[in-house]
Amino acid sequence: KAMLRNYLKSKTNDSQITLLQDTWHSVYQNTYDEGLKFLIKGLDFPLDNFDDVLGKIQKKIPIQYILKKWSFYQGEYFLNENVLIPRPETEILVDYVISKLNDKKRILDLGTGSGCIAIELSKKLPTARISAVDISIEAIELAKKNNFQTENPVKFFTSNWFTDINEKFDLIISNPPYISKDSNLDESLKFEPQIALYSKNNGLADLSKIIIGSRKYLNENGALMLEHGIGQEDYLQQKMIKEGFKKIELIKDFKDINRFIIGYG
Repeated sequence: KAMLRNYLKSKTNDSQITLLQDTWHSVYQNTYDEGLKFLIKGLDFPLDNFDDVLGKIQKKIPIQYILKKWSFYQGEYFLNENVLIPRPETEILVDYVISKLNDKKRILDLGTGSGCIAIELSKKLPTARISAVDISIEAIELAKKNNFQTENPVKFFTSNWFTDINEKFDLIISNPPYISKDSNLDESLKFEPQIALYSKNNGLADLSKIIIGSRKYLNENGALMLEHGIGQEDYLQQKMIKEGFKKIELIKDFKDINRFIIGYG
């Protein structure tokens, strides 16, 4: 009986995988085979919700939302359409904090989304106390669900940037919305929360708000580290100087493009 069950299961698996591949290629042709590999590897066959998965492929919903989880740095994160999909370049921010800013004992992550930045830092900096906020109640619920994987749990709560913050920190980090409303973006981004992607004033409004607001919430010798968009670094440097940051550093991403800025108090 068990053998028959396994045989039938593998037959179902094969036919589901074949149909999934056919659907995928009808949508993406051969432009995104890497995504197909990740999807097949990440799903548990046979699928109970097979038609639902096919429907999502046809709508070009990102595989991360189909799988409802994705790896970031050294962890795996529950995801849904209330939070941004973690990007590999953001791991540079995590690495930098762990290697260069590991003396900071109180850390705040603004716009935490799935919680991935804060949680990865909490694993590597076990003596740091990390708080993380998001304007979205749904995002914070998801981040709390991801918090199980660290022995140094992050304190998650809702706040619109600094509105509900009432203490000071040694380090404030953020990967805020920084895309201009006028950009013609990859259509896959339309499934991600727009509030987490787009910002007014050519993508600079939220970055500016954080730079101005952070002075009040940083301890002496505190630092602010931000992820930003292409070509925004000059404006952000000027803004940091104006707000009294003394030393400013720029850090590049994997493509050698300026992607992060740090201001030291």
